[in-house]
Amino acid sequence: MKAEDFARRLDEMRRRVEQLKDRSTPPERAVEELLAALEELRVAEEGLLEQNEGLAAAHLDVEEERRRYQQLFHYAPDAYLLTDLAGIVREANRSAAGLLGVPPQFMAGKAFVSFVALEDRARIRAELGRWQSEPTPKSLEVRLQPRHGPAFDAAITLSVSRGGPQDTANGFRWLVRDISAQRQLTEELRRREEAARREAEASEAGARHVQKLESIGVLAGGIAHDFNNLLHVILGNADLARLQLPGESPAIEHLDEVIRATQRAGELTQQLLAYSGRGSVEIRRLDLSEEVREMAILLRTAISKQATLVWDLSPGLPAITADPTQVRQVVMNLITNASDALGDAPGGITLRTGLVEEGSEGMESQPFVYLEVTDTGCGMDTATLQQIFDPFFSTKFTGRGLGLAAVMGIVESHHGHIRIRTAPGEGTTFRLLFPAAPDSAESAPSRTSGAHWRGLGTVLVVEDEEGVREVVGRMLERLGFQVITAEDGIDALERLEDHNDSVAAVLLDLSMPRMSGHEALQQIRERRPEVPVVLMSGYTEHEVASKLLDGDSGAVGFLQKPFLPEDLSSVLRHVSRTVGT
Repeated sequence: MKAEDFARRLDEMRRRVEQLKDRSTPPERAVEELLAALEELRVAEEGLLEQNEGLAAAHLDVEEERRRYQQLFHYAPDAYLLTDLAGIVREANRSAAGLLGVPPQFMAGKAFVSFVALEDRARIRAELGRWQSEPTPKSLEVRLQPRHGPAFDAAITLSVSRGGPQDTANGFRWLVRDISAQRQLTEELRRREEAARREAEASEAGARHVQKLESIGVLAGGIAHDFNNLLHVILGNADLARLQLPGESPAIEHLDEVIRATQRAGELTQQLLAYSGRGSVEIRRLDLSEEVREMAILLRTAISKQATLVWDLSPGLPAITADPTQVRQVVMNLITNASDALGDAPGGITLRTGLVEEGSEGMESQPFVYLEVTDTGCGMDTATLQQIFDPFFSTKFTGRGLGLAAVMGIVESHHGHIRIRTAPGEGTTFRLLFPAAPDSAESAPSRTSGAHWRGLGTVLVVEDEEGVREVVGRMLERLGFQVITAEDGIDALERLEDHNDSVAAVLLDLSMPRMSGHEALQQIRERRPEVPVVLMSGYTEHEVASKLLDGDSGAVGFLQKPFLPEDLSSVLRHVSRTVGT
């Protein structure tokens, strides 16, 4: 029963009691009326008591819910705050107080924006005014500055609280989370992804670089091979012409110069083969100062007319173990670069050799002999310096080719080091360090000459280049052999079949059309296993030695083009007892 209903019943009973005062009402009826009213009053009282008990129970439930809410609010792991529409804190839980560095009892009355880093305060103030009309929670990230300690990144979820008859906005609810660790993890993942991306790009660039080098190597090897064929024609004919002249002929001197120039050209092709990975090196003990000194005339012709070449070569240096051709290539490349650095302006280039003792310049294990080339030219900046060893990199309009890339490869193959000093406008110094060779007695290599040796029988010359076939044929005829020729492997097998037992030896080129030298060698060994086969190639011996130079099942000798008649005589004299007397 509602309180209003109970009051109405009381008023009704009061009126009835008043009516009982009327003297005309019999006493018995009055008593009955009064008892009935009292009964109704008792029933109403019981109803009211029951309602009061229900209200008391409901009050206890509400109080319990309030207490539970307060516990959830104050002890929640996340930071919760309640503010008015101006952002003044009404209530904050323990997590919020701890996060912002203020005791919980002092949080009320503080402006939340006072805990926002200076750079974000204007944005937060503007957002509070705009969000009062937003029906759904909004999220934002800000930089918070607690009372004590460093600032941190936070994610805030903000919602409007409403109340009153009109359900109007009366404040904000704030959920605040520290996302510093998340930010750090995200940044770390970003850095790792960036590092992985750079590594992948570097790997891809490295793969492209390797492919480029392989392509360059194939090209260089092919050029060297073809060039050696041409040089062989020049060298062979020049040497044969020299042998036919009387000893007092003035033409001999000129032919000797042709032979020397051709041999030097052959050394250049050796450099190309070495770069392509198909070359071989002649390692021996060298006096570095003497090797450089012998290049004097050649070096003066390689530099600018305006340049002055200064020599500072130390005598009596320890020997180095190196390939002389490659050492000369290194010197020529460095001198050429130094001259280019001077341009058309006057300047100086200094060639210096010397000794770096053990323990100097970080050389802990042994002494090093150095070659130093210094120019007074334009110098290099850091960006240029980082690229100078890349193949075909050049600061000139047209590059010089492999240049410093070849220098680096040669020095490293000799277990050496390169030091560079340079700066824009201050010139450049390249210092190449080669390990000093240990002292040991060395005997000069001897070579038995076959100049007067004569052969007998027929030799089959298999070569696709006509000029090479002709000059090799003339060499063999001068040695006393009869010669038959074939232009490729298939032709060679037919000639071998036609002449059968008369062929005493075969000179076989490796690179031929239709049937390669390798395949032709296998066919010859199957048909005439007793016939010695000597291979010829513009490539080096080590390129074919492991696969084809086998006295039982392969070739028994090798001639690298270009070669002289005495080289041919020496090989044929040793490969078979049936080839000569």
